[in-house]
Amino acid sequence: MLLALGAIALGPARASDRAELPPIDDLRALGAEAARGSIPVIVLFSTPGCPYCQEARENYLVPRLLEQQGRAKPEYLLREIDITGRRPIGLLDGRVLSEAQFAERFEVRMAPVLIAFDSEWRPLGEPLVGLDRAGFYESYVDRLITKARRSPPGH
Repeated sequence: MLLALGAIALGPARASDRAELPPIDDLRALGAEAARGSIPVIVLFSTPGCPYCQEARENYLVPRLLEQQGRAKPEYLLREIDITGRRPIGLLDGRVLSEAQFAERFEVRMAPVLIAFDSEWRPLGEPLVGLDRAGFYESYVDRLITKARRSPPGH
């Protein structure tokens, strides 16, 4: 009986059980939301099935997303882009690009990559490329977010 319960508990997670970050659908709307709060947008560029992306998302970014969602005034917005994705993203000028084309605009060709943007979709500082397994990734994410929050609007 205990073995059966263990197998159930250790079985594969259903897609609905996975922690996720919201995708980007419309740069204009998301940029306007960021501008209203004078806050940056932090974007995880990922690929499906990437274990490093999953680790970054589940262990470092989704907990931050939940924390921000619980605040009366968030300090930043978190979103995700699949660098191989064909899902459409509305641009500031009304045109549409796929997620993959959007990633290519910022020369993102590997994953995971974390980039902070201002409300006009200009990168704020250097991207965080890869996942550090030596225990420093949390501090790298903190530093990226802190620098982005301190960047003046329109830097």
